[in-house]
Amino acid sequence: MATESVLWTVSIFLGLLFAANGDKVAQKIYQQLSGVNPCVLLTNATHQIGCTSSMSGHVGVLHYIKSEADVDWIIQNGSHAPYVPLFRSDLFTLEIVDRLIQKEKINGALVIAVPSGKYRYTPKADSPDYECPKDNFGIYSGDKKYENCKEVKWNPKGTGMSFKYFDIPMFALNDEAEVDDLLQCYKTHNSQEHPDYPLCAVQLKDFMYAAKDTPTCVRKSNIPNPIGANFCMPLGDKNVWGTLYPIKKKKKVVMLATKLDSNSFFHDLVPGVDNDGSGIVVALAVAKALGALKRNGSLPETKNHIMFTFFQGEAWDYIGSSRMVYDMDKDEFPSDPWKVDGKDLTLKTGDIKYFLELNQVGLSRNKLWAHSDPVSAKDSETEGKVNNIVKALENAGKKYNLDIQEPADKPLPPSSFQMFLKKNRSIPGIVLTDHKEEYSNKFYNSHFDDLYQVGGNVSMDNDTVYVITEFTKKLSNISSTVATALYTLANDGTAPDFDIKADEALVGHLIFCLFNRSDCPLYRQASDSNKTWTSFKKTPVSLKPFPRYVSVNGSSNALTRTVKYLLLYFTGYHFPPGKYEECKESDGVEKIKVLGQKLQGLCVTGSVFESPAVSPAFVEENYDSTEYSTWAESTWNDDLTVQLFLVASPKLEGVTLGAGLTITFLSFVLVYFINKKADVIFTSTDPLSSELDN
Repeated sequence: MATESVLWTVSIFLGLLFAANGDKVAQKIYQQLSGVNPCVLLTNATHQIGCTSSMSGHVGVLHYIKSEADVDWIIQNGSHAPYVPLFRSDLFTLEIVDRLIQKEKINGALVIAVPSGKYRYTPKADSPDYECPKDNFGIYSGDKKYENCKEVKWNPKGTGMSFKYFDIPMFALNDEAEVDDLLQCYKTHNSQEHPDYPLCAVQLKDFMYAAKDTPTCVRKSNIPNPIGANFCMPLGDKNVWGTLYPIKKKKKVVMLATKLDSNSFFHDLVPGVDNDGSGIVVALAVAKALGALKRNGSLPETKNHIMFTFFQGEAWDYIGSSRMVYDMDKDEFPSDPWKVDGKDLTLKTGDIKYFLELNQVGLSRNKLWAHSDPVSAKDSETEGKVNNIVKALENAGKKYNLDIQEPADKPLPPSSFQMFLKKNRSIPGIVLTDHKEEYSNKFYNSHFDDLYQVGGNVSMDNDTVYVITEFTKKLSNISSTVATALYTLANDGTAPDFDIKADEALVGHLIFCLFNRSDCPLYRQASDSNKTWTSFKKTPVSLKPFPRYVSVNGSSNALTRTVKYLLLYFTGYHFPPGKYEECKESDGVEKIKVLGQKLQGLCVTGSVFESPAVSPAFVEENYDSTEYSTWAESTWNDDLTVQLFLVASPKLEGVTLGAGLTITFLSFVLVYFINKKADVIFTSTDPLSSELDN
């Protein structure tokens, strides 16, 4: 028994030794990449889109796609399938990916998406959205004249790639050094005309729990399951809205609206500069210009309320705007009402006097197009009010070298305003864009919709965030025009007798923060404390702009929070240290603490709030709705990974396996004979046994 115990102890020790060193061995064999962004899986009422892998991941031999000839090589000459192509960014197209998948040659895909430097290759056009974005949920769905973009194909470069399902994992690569490693491995082992083993290969793990559609996914999530969690979660977040002055009396509102989110094939790579980041910049610059005049006493309260609205989730069939309209219709907006004229405040679509939406405005050439709904214009009263908006914009634009024109008898482009018109066709409104018909933006909902395409590049150095570029000047003029028109409309057509001019330095600062990096001085001013800011500066996300993807409801969206704080900071009253006792909340007025421009602390009061931006389909539990968005995102494990390694030839693997099995068999034989002859091989040294023998 003592001998058996020794043998078992040795076996257990060796097992623990191998287990303890297993990770170290794996680290020597595999190189795990950290700068990766996955293509994930989403579902809606009818189907699923995106990417997934098996639970164990997909493995393939790496092949660099730098021209279409490399695609042909995989299909015609590749003898080591399955492959994982490493795409140059301008060659990652639906046509090429579909071709490789149909030939059953690939097991996944990697895309170089380094935003600048030697690996940036910009195509002439790239839009993975539809030619007619969000048409099924827009106001013209079912309209014989305007449905399916019959009059205007807004996005003719659209391929619809973002809304396809791919049964393979795909990742974008954003780290230049890791791309260097991949290409070095490829050139060393794979790039010969007839590459031989060992070959450079990758393993992609991107397993998604959701499947089929949202009704199926929700139903599965409601059943007890092994992972003890949801298989998918609805997309959504919060809308941000506020008024320049508190709503103390029930008056009409003039709404300035834009959207917070954008989209691309890889959801973490969504700069969305023209679509509609340019609108965010303009809306915040307008708020700052009007708020500054309000604080210095130059801007008395207007006859109608000026309301700023930032919708979230609009890229996914108008989640935020449809929810606001839904809540208004049910007398549930605002969600936390206060008393006005003795009653709980409710705002409805009928309370909107004018609606002005900032859509894609970043590619304007001193000209913007004011789009309106031709169906609404059949009502003469509504048409007259729309003309009021256009006139106010035209007059203001003359002051700032901005030409405002109307496209004749054209439908509205995809816009949040359409959701309001679906409920109330008499709302007079305009959607401002940089295009008359088809988009000027050739990279609509693509990761190429960045500062490079709008000519708005600024230094990555914090000291140069105020550099004024042509892009900055352009958005400043638009902001000044919109601010002036907004004031005019809020005062029933009476234009201001003073200048309302946007701050070019602020516009440049907003561009830097939104599209370059989020550890910028302006965001610091709107932070609640130095401690919060110091902690944030230590995170990797601080070196990048905040993501524009809406993500799932319940997650903390940094952009939404920041825009809320900025809007309150820009439109509110400021109380420096020593006057904090005057900084008080009241009905329709919130209070926050921010660092402020001098970083000494400010108490700010203003009327800025959040409202739900989750689709009404999830409120009503109508997961197969055709009226509201039903988009949900799959859940996944924490092991979404890309690993680089060398794969040996099948023959060598067979020899290695055979040798291992042989050694294992011989080890068992050896242990068996040692155990059988243990009484001969091992001599007992037990002193009691020795005494008994004597």
